Formats: sequence, C-alpha cells, structure tokens
Amino acid sequence: MLSRIATLSLRGLARLPWGALRRLGQGVARLLYRLNGREARNVRANLTIAYPHLPVAEREALVRQVLIESAITFCEMPRIWLRDEDLSDRVDPAGLPGRMRELVEQGRGLILAMPHHGNWELVSAGIDPSLPITGLYRPPRQAFLEPLMRQGRSIARIRMVPTTPAGIKALNRALKAGEVIAILPDQVPKSAGAAAAVAPFFGRECATMVLLGRLAARHGSPVLFAWAERQSDGRYRMRHFLADEDIADTDPQRAAVALNRHVECCIAAAPAQYQWAYRRFYPAVPGQSNPYT
Repeated sequence: MLSRIATLSLRGLARLPWGALRRLGQGVARLLYRLNGREARNVRANLTIAYPHLPVAEREALVRQVLIESAITFCEMPRIWLRDEDLSDRVDPAGLPGRMRELVEQGRGLILAMPHHGNWELVSAGIDPSLPITGLYRPPRQAFLEPLMRQGRSIARIRMVPTTPAGIKALNRALKAGEVIAILPDQVPKSAGAAAAVAPFFGRECATMVLLGRLAARHGSPVLFAWAERQSDGRYRMRHFLADEDIADTDPQRAAVALNRHVECCIAAAPAQYQWAYRRFYPAVPGQSNPYT
C-alpha cells in the first residue's frame, strides 16, 4: 500500500511545472534543515571532513544550500523519469555531443563518468542521442522505484544494466564494440577487496570503486567526466573534461586515487550541487572514526 501511495505521489510530481518543482524543493530543504534529520546531519558531517578550514558559519550556510540543491534535484526526478518530453531545451550541451563523437571515433569506446553532481538524471539530455549507450545502475533500496527509474532512462535511450556479473559483461561488450558506457563513479562499493580499493577523497581514506579503472585499462577507453550543472535560472549547462591517463592505471589503488581526484575536480566547480548527503566517508580502514554516529 505504501509503495502504491509513493508511486502515485511521484506521478503527481511529474505533472508539476519546472518552476513549481524548484519551489517545492526549496521548501522541502528548509524543512529538512529545521528538523535536523539524517539528511542534514550527513551533509554537515561530510562538509566538516571535506572543508575543515571553512569557518563554521560559512560551512553552515553551505549545508543549507546543499540541502536546497539536492531537494530540487530529487523533486525534478519524477518529471524526468515519467514524462516523455524533449528535455534538450532545458540543457545547454556546451559542446559535449561533439566531444563524445570525437572520442568514440578513436575506436576504443568511451566511458562516461557521471558523478552525483548537479542533476545527473539530466545528463542524458545533453549527450549525443545517436550514440549507443549502456548505463550501469545499482537497484534502489525501495524496490518500487526501480521500474520508474528504468522507464525514465529507457526514454533517454540508455540501455540500463545492473551491478551484477551479467551487467559487467554487458559493459565490456559495449566497449569492445566501440560504444559508450555510463558509470556513476562515486558510488561506494558494497564490499572491499575485489570490488573496491581504499583511496583518499578530500583527504580521508574511502572505499572507492575499481571497476571504472579496470574497464579503462582493459579496453584503452578514454574517460570523460560529465555533469549537468544547475544555472541560476533553473536550467542546466553540461560541464565536461577528459580524465588523465592515471585513471586507467593497471594498479587498482592508483587508479582509484585518480578517480577520486577527478571527482573532487567536478565538485570544485559547484560544491553546493554535490550529493553530500551520501555517506561516502563511512569508515574504510581500521581505526577510522564513524562521522555519522
């Protein structure tokens, strides 16, 4: 029953105008800040680690802005997922489609690294729609969200595969065929060992995925970081840059260090638009404190 109510609510949100979704997100963020619940506490803990030298008052102002930006992103998602509409007029591609074509023409495929920055669900509106894309995703904890999410990404012509052995094989096949794959590079692997390496992120050792680096090393594929950055008018502009060769180092730990460094570069462009509520700094090595207690 609860999942049905939630699904109906999301479909209702999908019908709202963009301006209304933006105002709703701002209102939700103000409530979250006042309640000082888990989201606000996670953001505050993460920003304390990432920006330890920022004056407390400035960091607290950043907490409020992060909550606003994140709430707007999540309020917009139902419309992106559930409305079959042309979103290209909301996103300035800023040369990204041409850059993607140039890299694909090298014949080694392309890894599109899309951190949880800006509105990552809108990246599909700023890329080249003629290029076949296979996207890796982790099924959400709330099972009822999965078909909605897959529906939205299929509208964007991205073939979604789960984080399973079959999904990883699909990524390898796509790169071998010279196609594009999309990965969210800052997801924390569920386990260390084969799936993760420990590497610094804003100065703290964190569990970091090794899959992206392994794929880049195996296929010689270039890695292009891209995100849809929200502008002051509520529209978006694509930002992108080519990763350096360290991200494909055959040493997984060195590749993980490079991956985190590149994600930090994305965040530096608009710190308030990163998903700081994500528990990225959960203890990864013995003796580390848990900032989320």
